[in-house]
Amino acid sequence: MVHVKKVEIFGFKSFGFRNTTVNFEPGLVSISGPNGSGKSNILDAIIFAMGENKPKVMRVDKLRSLIHDIEGSGRRGPKMARSSVHFDNTDRKIPVDSDVVEITRELDENGDNTYYLNKKKTQRSHVLDLLDMANAGLGQLNAVQQGTVTRISEFTSEEKRKTIEDLIGLSYFDEKKSESIKQLDEADRRLEIALAKMGEIKKRIDELEEERNQKLRHDILERELNRYKAISAANKMKTISLQKSEKEGKLDGLKSQITTLDGERSILRDEISVLDAEKSKLMNAANDYTQAKATLDAEISSAMEQYEIDNTAISASNKRLEQINTRLPQIKIELEEIVNARADIDSQIQKIKDSIEITNGEKNKINRDLELIDSERNKILTEQSEAAAKKSEIDNKIRILTDQSNNVKLKLSKILHEKEESELKIKSNSEKLNELEKDIVELTTLESKLSSLTNNHQDTISELKSRISKLKTKKLKIIHDMDELGFILEKSDKAANQYESKIKTVKGFMHEDYTVAKLKEDADKLGIDGLVYEMISWDKKYERSVLAVSSDWIKALVVKDFATLLGIAEVARSKKLPKLKIIPLDAIPKFKLSMPKESGIIGVLSDFVKCADTYSALKTFLFGNIILADSRESAYNLSQLGYKSVTLEGEFFEAKGGTVVIDINSKISKLTKLISMSSDIDGLIQSISLIKKYMLKKKYSLKKLEDSIQSYSDRLSISENALTSASENYTNLKSRIISAKNTKVQLTKRISDLISRNNIISSEVSTNESHLESLLDRIGIVEQNYASGEQTRIASELSKINIKKSDIEKLYTSIMNDYRDKSSQLTTMQTQDNREKSQTTRLNDEENSLHLESEQIESKIDDLEKQKDPKREILEGLRQKEQELISTSGSSIGEVQEIDSKLKTLTEKDMDLTKQINNFERQSDSLNRDLHDLIENETKLQQILSAFGFDKNMETFDVDPIVQGLTTELSSLNALNAKAPETYLEVSYGYRSMSVRKNSLEEERTGIVRFIESIERDKRQTFLDAFDKVDKEIRLIFNKMTGGNAWLELQNEDDIFNSGISYLIQFPNKPKRESTSISGGEKTLAAIVFVLALQKLKPSPFYLFDEVDAHLDAPNAERLSTILEERSKESQFIMVSLKDSVIQKAKLIYGVFPKNGVSNVVTYKDKRVPSVKTT
Repeated sequence: MVHVKKVEIFGFKSFGFRNTTVNFEPGLVSISGPNGSGKSNILDAIIFAMGENKPKVMRVDKLRSLIHDIEGSGRRGPKMARSSVHFDNTDRKIPVDSDVVEITRELDENGDNTYYLNKKKTQRSHVLDLLDMANAGLGQLNAVQQGTVTRISEFTSEEKRKTIEDLIGLSYFDEKKSESIKQLDEADRRLEIALAKMGEIKKRIDELEEERNQKLRHDILERELNRYKAISAANKMKTISLQKSEKEGKLDGLKSQITTLDGERSILRDEISVLDAEKSKLMNAANDYTQAKATLDAEISSAMEQYEIDNTAISASNKRLEQINTRLPQIKIELEEIVNARADIDSQIQKIKDSIEITNGEKNKINRDLELIDSERNKILTEQSEAAAKKSEIDNKIRILTDQSNNVKLKLSKILHEKEESELKIKSNSEKLNELEKDIVELTTLESKLSSLTNNHQDTISELKSRISKLKTKKLKIIHDMDELGFILEKSDKAANQYESKIKTVKGFMHEDYTVAKLKEDADKLGIDGLVYEMISWDKKYERSVLAVSSDWIKALVVKDFATLLGIAEVARSKKLPKLKIIPLDAIPKFKLSMPKESGIIGVLSDFVKCADTYSALKTFLFGNIILADSRESAYNLSQLGYKSVTLEGEFFEAKGGTVVIDINSKISKLTKLISMSSDIDGLIQSISLIKKYMLKKKYSLKKLEDSIQSYSDRLSISENALTSASENYTNLKSRIISAKNTKVQLTKRISDLISRNNIISSEVSTNESHLESLLDRIGIVEQNYASGEQTRIASELSKINIKKSDIEKLYTSIMNDYRDKSSQLTTMQTQDNREKSQTTRLNDEENSLHLESEQIESKIDDLEKQKDPKREILEGLRQKEQELISTSGSSIGEVQEIDSKLKTLTEKDMDLTKQINNFERQSDSLNRDLHDLIENETKLQQILSAFGFDKNMETFDVDPIVQGLTTELSSLNALNAKAPETYLEVSYGYRSMSVRKNSLEEERTGIVRFIESIERDKRQTFLDAFDKVDKEIRLIFNKMTGGNAWLELQNEDDIFNSGISYLIQFPNKPKRESTSISGGEKTLAAIVFVLALQKLKPSPFYLFDEVDAHLDAPNAERLSTILEERSKESQFIMVSLKDSVIQKAKLIYGVFPKNGVSNVVTYKDKRVPSVKTT
């Protein structure tokens, strides 16, 4: 097994800068030495090399402190610490192909670490991984440091539970659960989305259903309306015919009138043309007048514009002058109001100043009073200090005497308590002695009974073994007969292959079953890698063995991981396919079969099966725990040792079950003769049927025989267990008798020692009582000599002075508050006064500004009036020129006016005629449009009638009210969805599909919930199994060490992982108590038992113990060393201890001693002859 062979230390802690080699052996190794010698540093060196990085674990403040003499100057070269641990690896538990694994760690003075594996550089993580694979990693249970036991003894109930969880790796279940919860959240999210979509679709379906109904109603109303419209159209056709005749007559009359009026208008327009020619001649003469007139008008307009600008400016200036005259009186009124307000403010300011003066006087008087009071108070305090000094001197004397009396009282109390305990111990030990003598008598009687019971069990076991042997012989004969029949049946099947119909049957039977065939259709989509028999192969020689073992697994599906398995299972469930077997490759555990040392073993069957490296785990899963044997006897013997085995002929034996499974497919060779005897297929089938019936009878007999063997085996197992139990009880009983006798001797001696000690204690009690009485008398005398009246008087006067001072200080505070209020009022009034001053200044400035502006405006008005007179004279001259121009052009204008008068008359007549013609043409156009509309309406109505199969001469009636009602109802059906019926069908189909999807998601969610529940169950069961194992170990170890009882209890079995574990202790003849409620030594013992029990959960090949027995008494240390000696057969224990019991039982002993500040190691090979090894 893996164990520490050697550790080499250089420059590490107390080991100096030279190589120190410590060799170890399997079993219990003891390291001893005086305090401070460096014995614990050997264990620190081992865990340092193994990768420990926490300084506190190695009892230093920082890693650099591990280097020897790091702050000194004793070494010239670079300082470093190095530790090399050599592990025995002959069993290859550490996955390194070497019999010895050397792990080295170097730490330089800069704090940098370097790791080596077999002299080659490596990483710390690689070292930790290798050690973990051998279950030899760092941990508080396989490297128990100083103080670890103390910490464990103080564990809370939750910490105890957490320790077990960490040891058995329950975090794996939590990770699986966390992953599954994520999947559940995702499934819930998808389901929620699906439900939300279904809700939206359902709402949409309801809307579409309403829209569809409206559309159908609309179509019905529309058809009905069209029918009544046809009837209405026939009515309108008759009316339209009458209207068309009437309008055609009117149109003919209008056309005649238009022709007459058009002739008259042509004559009139000829006259107008003659007058226009005469007017043109006169207008040429008037053009010169027009141009002169235009020039003069422009000059008049410019002069008028300049004149108006001056008028506007004068008007604006007068308006601003009015505003200034209005504002000036207002300013005077405001100034008068401010002067009055300032007078009031000045009066108030003066009153406030007078009040502040009075307050200042009161404040100064109070300050003088306070000075007088402080003077009196200081005088009294001086007197008090003198009195206190005197009292302190007296108190010191009293305190010294009181301390002496208390010490005597304490010592007396301890002595009395010791006396009581001594008397109780004498009484208790006497009672124990009496009980022990009774127990020895009872145990001796019980010993003879157990001896007789053991003999009876041995006789019963011999008888049962004889019967089982006979039944097994008979069973082997039946199996041999069934083998022969199996040969015949296989030959029959082979011969049947020559018939075509049988070939199809065999093919159907050998092909994958229905479920596999259905799933293989979507193999790529589902993630199916293939079937088992497609992925493995074997030599012909091993065919029978492989087929016999693989059974139905040969047709199992192979997938990469567990998630794919769940997906395929879900598909199979949704398709309602039969059950199937699936192998997820990532769920196959890694294991290696430990081979027994028996004859007839060929090897592990998986070694003779071939497959791709990717699927190597598959052959380990199917054949990794099956041993291939060379004969039936060898296979049977292996099965009885608890191994599954199979022969080359295909005979398969279950572990300890005695069951033999023979591969039918390997027995084909002997059936040819029987098949050849059958002339047709019916004869062949009949023969096979008879053989099968006979085989069924044999199988039934074999089953009864196996039941009998099983029954006898069960009885044998019960008897063997009973014998084992009786033997253990007998052994335990003998040890208990020896222990009881030894205890009796010890109790007798202990009682004698206690009686002697009790007599000495009685003497000490008398002496201390006398001393205490003397001290109390002296204290009384000192107290009488001290008078406390002076102290009381001083305290009374000081109290009066303090009250008086307090009252004056309150008055002072009140006055100061009043002073602050008045100062605040003064500041406010002064601010207001300043504000009024500022307002007065502003108004004065405004008044001056307005006076100045008024003067400027008046000057501006005078200037504008002077500019206006010349412009007026220019305008009057232009008006005179205009009148002269008009008088010279009067004659030509008169002639033009006369022609214009005639043209006007003729034009009015022309316009009147044109108006009449236009009126008649408009009436004609209107009649034409009406006729066109009537013809169009007639055509449309005819089409309506034709569409419904009617004609205009049909019988009609008044349908307008009906049409109106239907039209109103039809118009109320607005915003119709024309595609509502088709959309309704599509959305309804989508809703059904979504419902199927929802059901699928619900099934998926249910599957995940079930998986989480299974994880919780597995986690709970794994924890309970570990809990039971630790509980069992605690009961056993504690009983061995103390003879008492200890056990674990779950505080809440319904909620294991949110509650704790109670560790209950019951020492002999004491009530049960929690482990945290017992004394220090008992706590240490209980903690050590707990550690030893926990180590059984995850056994390590070696353990490092650093003075874990330091607080144990000699008997318990002896028992602990006995347990460690027993366990050292399975694991190596390297233990630092000062206890003789450990040294006596150790296989190898080391002593450590300091010399010149450096630790030296002494090796005792045979526990007697010392030899020093420090190189």
